[in-house]
Amino acid sequence: MPIYNNVNDLNTLITSNEVISNSITNLNFDATLISQNMIKLAEINHIEKPLSRPFYEELVTQHHNATLTTDNQTLMDDYLVRTLSWFVKFEIMNDLQYNTSNSGIMTNIDDFSTAVSQKQYDLMKQDVYRKATVYLNDMIDFLRGDSQVSLYPTFRQHAPSEDGSTDTGSANKNHGIIFY
Repeated sequence: MPIYNNVNDLNTLITSNEVISNSITNLNFDATLISQNMIKLAEINHIEKPLSRPFYEELVTQHHNATLTTDNQTLMDDYLVRTLSWFVKFEIMNDLQYNTSNSGIMTNIDDFSTAVSQKQYDLMKQDVYRKATVYLNDMIDFLRGDSQVSLYPTFRQHAPSEDGSTDTGSANKNHGIIFY
């Protein structure tokens, strides 16, 4: 098993304000509703594996220390911020729809709005995930592009194969299906 450095205590790759400006249509959205923990969850759940753990650690460490290489800064500016913003939106949607209190789980409704149906909510959540995945695939295609061969050596050295597997020869589980 590869060695993992603890980067969980370092700054997240994006801020709540970047999430709002890139993926939320209401620019008056309350940034405090997007916690750093939710951003970190989105990083780990949706960004780390496609980039490979070593490249993810490189980006997080350089970002935290304000030492991003020119190429990594380009990746952040042109691809990663937008991609991660949509995955954060996907992750916070349940918390925005529902409120957990000592009285139980309640639907958030104010005086001037009505809650959408479960079907409408599910469709919107699927659409947000679809958009995030489109941006992720675009970012990975960029990293795998022939003109990027020498620019992202850590990604090239550790990237999962194009089908998402790590080519270890072992079994992989994907959505309940075991692949050998």
